[in-house]
Amino acid sequence: MKAHIVGSGFGGLAAAALLIRNADVPGTDITIYEAADVMGGGFFLDGSAADGFNLPGSVFDKEFRCTFDLMKSVPSARNPSISVTEDFFAFNTGEPYQDKTHILDRDGRVVHGPRFGLSLGDGLRLARVSLTPEAMLDGRRIEEFFSRRFFSTEFWFLWSTIMGSLPQHSVIEFRRYLNRFLYLFPHLSDMNGVMRTPVNQHQFFIEPLLAWLRSRGVNFLTNTFVRDIGFAAAPARTTVNRLVHERRGTATSVDVAPDDLVLVTTGSQAADLSAGSMTEVPGPRPGGRSWALWERLAQSRSDFGNPGAFFGAARIPDSLWVTFTVTDTGTEFVNQMAALTGSEAGLGGLVTLKDSGWVLSLSVFHQPEILGQPEGTIVWWGYGLYPERNGDFVRKPMTACTGAEILEETLRQLRFDKQLPAIMASSICVPCYMPYVNNIWLPRSRGDRPPPVLEGATNLGLIGQYVEVPKEIAFTIECSVRTAWEAIYRLLDRGPAPPPVYQSQYDLKALLGALKVFVLG
Repeated sequence: MKAHIVGSGFGGLAAAALLIRNADVPGTDITIYEAADVMGGGFFLDGSAADGFNLPGSVFDKEFRCTFDLMKSVPSARNPSISVTEDFFAFNTGEPYQDKTHILDRDGRVVHGPRFGLSLGDGLRLARVSLTPEAMLDGRRIEEFFSRRFFSTEFWFLWSTIMGSLPQHSVIEFRRYLNRFLYLFPHLSDMNGVMRTPVNQHQFFIEPLLAWLRSRGVNFLTNTFVRDIGFAAAPARTTVNRLVHERRGTATSVDVAPDDLVLVTTGSQAADLSAGSMTEVPGPRPGGRSWALWERLAQSRSDFGNPGAFFGAARIPDSLWVTFTVTDTGTEFVNQMAALTGSEAGLGGLVTLKDSGWVLSLSVFHQPEILGQPEGTIVWWGYGLYPERNGDFVRKPMTACTGAEILEETLRQLRFDKQLPAIMASSICVPCYMPYVNNIWLPRSRGDRPPPVLEGATNLGLIGQYVEVPKEIAFTIECSVRTAWEAIYRLLDRGPAPPPVYQSQYDLKALLGALKVFVLG
C-alpha cells in the first residue's frame, strides 16, 4: 500500500506519523506533496534576527489528546532524551502564565471585576447556547443570542482575544468552545490553564516531527501543487485512481491503486498570507491554491462540502487578521512592559488594549523564542482583532500600515511616549496580512465541512481545519491531528481509535468552577 498526503501542515505531517505508528505503513511508502517551498503550513517561521522574524502566535490546551499522544513518539529538538509532549508539559509546569494585567483601558488601568462583568442574565444565555443542540444553530451568529452590552464586558474581551471570536461569527463554533473550555472560566484573566510552547511552534512541533519522518524514509515533494484527483467509475463507491500534480511547470499523473490511500488537506488558515517590513505594507496577493483542490472536488459532489463558506474575497472582512512580530535588541520595551503589567517577560500572557481602535493584543514571549536567537534580542508578537478600523494615533486601517506605523500605534497606545524613540530605533516590526486566519469562525451550516471519510469512500480521507468532527473545535493543531487519525482509522481499521473529544460541560470540577464565577464573583 502506498499513501499520498496532500499538504504538509501539521495535519499532513501528523497523518504520515500516524500511518507509521498506528497502521504499520513503511515511511518509504508515504509521499507528502506540498505546494510551497517550505513545510509546516500555519506553523511558519520566516525572517532572521537581522531583518526581523515573522511567526504566528498560538495558545494550547492540556486536553489536546490526539496531539500529545502522537508527540509522545517524537523526540524534542531542545532535549532529544525526552519527547515533545514531555518537554511541553515540563515547561508549562515550571513556567506557568502569571498574567496580572490582561486587559487595559484607554487610561492604562487594569480592567478586572466581579464575574468578569457578566450579569446573571448573561450566564443564563451562555447556558442556553451551551445546551442548545447544534442542529438548531445552523448558520446563526453569536450576536443573535446576547445583548449588545455583553460584547463590551470583560468576559467578552478575554474570550474573543484568546479564542478569536467576533459577534458576527458562528454560534456553533462558539458553543463548541464554551463546552470545551468551560474549565478555564475561573482563570480567564490570569490565563492559568492556557499553555504555550517553550519556543516557536515551527521549531517545537514541525522540525522534530519532520526529523522523525525523514529518519523513517518518508518522501517529501515541495513546490508540488496537486491540482486534481481522478476517481474510478464505481456506483455508490468513491475510489481514487489518479492524482495529478504540477512541479516546476511540469504536470505529472500518478496512478493510485485501489488499496492505496490518499489524504487531502482541504485548506489552510495561512492561505495567501503576505509579510511586509518596517517600510512596506503587506499587500494582498492573488492565490487560492490552498483550497483549489477542495473547490474542484466540491464542484462535482455536494458531500465534499462548501469551500465558499470559508474562502474567497467575500469572506475576508470577517476573517482577516494583521499580526506583527517585533525583533528588539534593546531593553526599554520589556522593562516598560514588566513595570506596566507586573509580570516578568514571558510569563504575562496576552495584554489587550480594549479601547484601541484595532483592539490590539500583544504578548512578550518566553525568551529565547527562536532556537539560536542572538543573546540580547527579544521577540514579541501582537495582532489586531479589528484591522479594518483606523488607528487612534496612526489614523488609517491596520491593513494599510507599515511595520513602523503599527509599532508606533502600539507604543502610543501603551503610553510609552518617552521611550518611543529608543524602542523604535532598536526594533524591527514585521507585519503579516492573513486574510483567512479566522475563517473557521465564520457562520456555517451542516454540510459546509465534509467528514474525514465520505460515505462510500474506500481510499480517500479529508484532513485539516475544514473537516467536520462532532464536538471538536477548530483553530487548533488538535483538530488537524484528530481529523487525520479519524480518516486513517476509518479507512484502514488499524491501530487504536482516536481518544474521545474532551467536553468540560460533563466535568464536575469544571462546572463547579464556572458556577463559582457567577456565585462568588
